[in-house]
Amino acid sequence: MEARIMHRSIWLASALVMAVSVGFALLRGDSAQLVLSLAAPLIAGVGVAGSYDAGRGGRGTAAELVATTPTSPRVIMLARVTLAFGYDLALALLSSAVALAYGSAPAGMTSLVTAWLGPMALLAALGLLLAVCWHAEGAIGAALAVWTAYALTFTRLPVLEGTRLFWSNGTATAGLALALALAAVIAAGRGEPIRFGGATHRS
Repeated sequence: MEARIMHRSIWLASALVMAVSVGFALLRGDSAQLVLSLAAPLIAGVGVAGSYDAGRGGRGTAAELVATTPTSPRVIMLARVTLAFGYDLALALLSSAVALAYGSAPAGMTSLVTAWLGPMALLAALGLLLAVCWHAEGAIGAALAVWTAYALTFTRLPVLEGTRLFWSNGTATAGLALALALAAVIAAGRGEPIRFGGATHRS
C-alpha cells in the first residue's frame, strides 16, 4: 500500500539516472565501476530520503490520520525504505549485469558490486536519518552535498584528504550504515522533527 502513496518521481528519477549512467559507461568502454559507484549511492540516498516525506509522515493532516491508525510510524518508515532501497538495489544490480555483459566491467561482477554497495547503504542510511530527524528536502540536499564532495575526489580539485578512502572502506562503511539506520528507526515516531524557527505555534 505504501508504494501507492510514494511519489512516482522517486521511481522515474532513479531509473533515468541509472539508464544514463549505464549508457555513459558503455560508451566509455571499461568505466562501469567508476560510473556505477557514483550513480548507485546517489539514487539510493536521494530516493530513501524522499521516500520518508516529513510532509506526510511528520506533520499535517496525513500525519494526523496516520496517528489514529494502529500502524506504527516505524513500520510505515520501514515499509517505505524497503521499497525505495530495494528498487534502487535492483536497478543497480541490473545495471551492473548489463555493464558486465557488454564488457564495461573487466574486473568482474563481485568487484563491481562491492564498489557501490557499501557507499549505497551508507548514503541511504544518512538520508533516512536526516529525513526522520529533519525533513525530506533537507535530507536530499545534504545527501547531494555529501556525495558531491566525494565525487570531487575523482577530479583535480582540492578536496578533503581521506574522503575516498573512507567511502571505500567496506567494514567501516557497512558498520556506520547500520548504526545510522538503527538511529533512524529509534528516532522515528519520537517527538517532533527538527524545525528552524520554532517547532510549535506560539500565540
